[in-house]
Amino acid sequence: MRHAPRSLTRNLSLVFVAILLFSLSAVAGAQATAYRYWNFWTQDGDTWSYSPVGPASTNPAEGSAQAWRFDASSPSVAGLAPADSPTVVFERACAAVSPIKGSKRVAILIDSGDLALAPQGETPPAPVAYCAVGTLDANGYNLLKNIVELRTDNGFICGISGYPVSECATPVADYVASTPPESITSDLVPISADETPRSSEQSSLAPLGTALVFGLLAVAGFYFWRRSRS
Repeated sequence: MRHAPRSLTRNLSLVFVAILLFSLSAVAGAQATAYRYWNFWTQDGDTWSYSPVGPASTNPAEGSAQAWRFDASSPSVAGLAPADSPTVVFERACAAVSPIKGSKRVAILIDSGDLALAPQGETPPAPVAYCAVGTLDANGYNLLKNIVELRTDNGFICGISGYPVSECATPVADYVASTPPESITSDLVPISADETPRSSEQSSLAPLGTALVFGLLAVAGFYFWRRSRS
């Protein structure tokens, strides 16, 4: 009786193990819990990209844009990018603001997300855009905290402009967006980043990213933060 060559048997075993590991990871991903919280987006050309770092670690350039969107995310379910492109956001918020030497203009979009994802009894405000004017070295957090009211927990941004009222990174089950992201419906006056800070926190974490490597690192940081609070 002839037996299969050892090399063939070994290769088949490796294939079987790979398939098994892939299946287990797929099941684990499908069962992963999603959380609703403020997702942080940065500009990448004229598109949005999930940021693997918090706004304090970013130094947006003159004429650029950043965005925050309240959405549900998990390792297997990505959040949705804002409807308006960074260029559109900047034009809506900062076109009427003249550049000043030694300072920069950065548009910041605040999108409170889908009504289906809103906490019970709350209605998400319509998306709005601000034009933050600050020094050339002002980071994303410094610009943000001077244009909106922030509610934080150990550096994690839980609420922006009073939304949501009290929760912070609440688990959600089987969430599917019922409506696509909305475009900006109103513009707000420019606010200088040199104003008195409205929050004592100096940093923020934004877990998850669309890029595979950075996204996994951000996801890990978020879930370690969740576990430290439980």
